[in-house]
Order: sequence, then C-alpha cells, then structure tokens
Amino acid sequence: VRQYAAFDQSQTLIKNYLKGSAIITDLHSEALRERHWKALRKRLNANWVQTELTLGHIWDADLAKNEHVFREVITAAQGELALEEFLKQVREFWSAFELDMVNYQRKCKLIRGWDDLFNKLAEHLNS
Repeated sequence: VRQYAAFDQSQTLIKNYLKGSAIITDLHSEALRERHWKALRKRLNANWVQTELTLGHIWDADLAKNEHVFREVITAAQGELALEEFLKQVREFWSAFELDMVNYQRKCKLIRGWDDLFNKLAEHLNS
C-alpha cells in the first residue's frame, strides 16, 4: 500500500493537517494580542477583519507553507507575555516593599536588611 502515490499524497495531507492543527491551537493562546494579528496579516498579505476572522481564513493562509511565519509570531507573542508577567511581578513586589527602618543613636534612622534588599534587586535586574 505504501508504494502508491495516493498513499503518499494522503499521508502528506494528513501530516499537514496535524501541523496546522497545532498552529491553530497555539493561535488560540491568550498571548496573541491585536498587534500580533496585525503582524500576521501583514506578513501573509491577508485581508482579514479581526471581528470576522474564521477558521477557514486561517486554513486559507496555507498553514503548511507559512508555518514559519505563524511560528515566529506565536513565539514572539509568548515571549512578550512571559516578559509582561515577569515585569508585573517585579512591579507588584517593589510597590508593596517596605524598608525596615531602625533608630540609630536617636539621631537618625538606618535601613535594616541591606543584604536582602540588594539580593532581591540583583535577582530582578539579572532576570
């Protein structure tokens, strides 16, 4: 059976559908924002209207041929989402951070716990 052209063609078609299905699953990610869809439209020369976009429009973009375009945009979107989440955590930490102040000889206040402060700062700067 594997020696026939029809088998080879069917096998290629099924593999392309499987690849396309994986891309469509990734396109469903919350990481893709309007700017990513605009980038896809521009790079694929598609005239999609975001509010009217259907699965058929995506399949018509030839997922197998343009897999690298879809993957690049999806990867960028996922990286941006991870960065946004990290920055959100950093902002929340430093917004809620309070310095531990102690009186020093009743003249001034000093910050206690410099080591912890600098360690956390270095961790956030190096990430």
